[in-house]
Amino acid sequence: MFAKMITGLTAGFVLAGVAGVAWAEDYSAVSAPELSAAAVAAVDAEDGDKLLTILQEMQSRSMYFFEGDEALCRREPPKVGLLAKPGFNFGTARTAYQTFNKVQRLEEQSCTCPQAARSFEEFSVEFLGVMPEDITETDMAKLREYNIANEYDVSDTYRSFRNKTCRDAP
Repeated sequence: MFAKMITGLTAGFVLAGVAGVAWAEDYSAVSAPELSAAAVAAVDAEDGDKLLTILQEMQSRSMYFFEGDEALCRREPPKVGLLAKPGFNFGTARTAYQTFNKVQRLEEQSCTCPQAARSFEEFSVEFLGVMPEDITETDMAKLREYNIANEYDVSDTYRSFRNKTCRDAP
């Protein structure tokens, strides 16, 4: 009897695999490549309801929709000038950069990752008025002050926004 049950389950999995992911209404167990393929198929079939379900699953997994997004979301300050020297300068600059970008995402009410907002070079010019390689100790002090004044409040607010709006979207 146990062997028949295993054979039946195996046959069911094989049939499900052959049918693809289109049969699944619950996409939580589907692999990321299969989920992306199902999204493309739903677009091709002009099935908006299925596409919405798939995109909600993608959003809950924080999947990126375009190949370049993942790289944008991992941007960090370059290790140049003072940022390349041993110590806390790199971490201070990275924290200020991330906090500044989170503020923008909160203002926009956007679920796009914070680092996609701007490169560190753009942040450095906008916030400090200099390129990263030209950051001075005075600029580092400005970044430290910004972090002390904003980091925890912005992080808490951003985390709440992201959990409420971006992860639990209907």
